Amino acid sequence: MKQLGKIMLQGLLTMLPAVLTLYILYWTVWSAETFLGKGIKLLLPEGWYVPGMGLLTGVIAVFLFGLSLNAFLMRRLLDIADEAMNQIPLVKTLYGSLKDFIGFFAAKKEREFNQVVTVELEIGGLPMRLIGFVTRSDFTGVPPEVGGENDLAVYLPLSYQIGGFTLILPREKVTPVDMSTNRAMGFVVTGGMINEKQNTPSRDFSFFGRDTENQEKTGET
Repeated sequence: MKQLGKIMLQGLLTMLPAVLTLYILYWTVWSAETFLGKGIKLLLPEGWYVPGMGLLTGVIAVFLFGLSLNAFLMRRLLDIADEAMNQIPLVKTLYGSLKDFIGFFAAKKEREFNQVVTVELEIGGLPMRLIGFVTRSDFTGVPPEVGGENDLAVYLPLSYQIGGFTLILPREKVTPVDMSTNRAMGFVVTGGMINEKQNTPSRDFSFFGRDTENQEKTGET
């Protein structure tokens, strides 16, 4: 009976990520089709609506919106809306936090946020290493009390939680790791239980002032 329960648990844990992914995709498609489809039905003559028009309209709308971002007038309107959101109490806090969080994954932040590092700490005389992600290496425009030219901002996620800590550390206190962001995040979030091997391309350690090739030859982490 114990063995049967173990097999059932293994099957559930294996299926759950795929099932949740498919459900989220289904919910996204269903939501677009339902909400946008209702509006299209009101505009079209009866009987003209074809299932899928709502989803197609959503895809086209997102594409056109992204295309319009290159237009000066649209960018100006977005800047005005952004300024307005930042003037509303409470709303500006939530809006700013979400904007900054999404900005971590934008293309301009990809080079830094994709860098996995380890941070050495000592608590109660016990040395330990924590896995983190470089989120900032340039502190231009930031008060000098927060970070300087020789500092890095490192985000340390918490296992089994949505949250973490942001540390401002000297570059020499941070060790780059040749590991993909996805594998490192999975390792941290699951408390280190992921043990699958993965071949990853060499990372760019240039903003640490270190040479990747020399590291590989000397065996430095």
